[in-house]
Amino acid sequence: MAKVEGEIVGAIVCKLDEHKKGSYRGYIAMLAVDKNHRRKKIGSSLVQKAIQTMIDHKCEEVVLETEITNQAALNLYQQLGFVRDKRLLKYYLNGVDAFRLKLWLK
Repeated sequence: MAKVEGEIVGAIVCKLDEHKKGSYRGYIAMLAVDKNHRRKKIGSSLVQKAIQTMIDHKCEEVVLETEITNQAALNLYQQLGFVRDKRLLKYYLNGVDAFRLKLWLK
């Protein structure tokens, strides 16, 4: 969670699961930053902290999905080293496709 002057302005929801025997995969389910506080590196900071926590717990890769039309999210994750792994057709309830993004840590 990110706060500015005591106000919550950002949050990330993520988890770490066993992926293969002895291997762990992180998953970022959601990243949200208040519209009035975007472009201040809050989202990047939340993702970097989550990734570092995953690394501390022996995570080998991190995955997430984002709408193919969400250029801001695609740019953010690309700057952090994520790559497009696959396109997921009609992934969201509104019928929009998604990209699965992946960051290899090992």
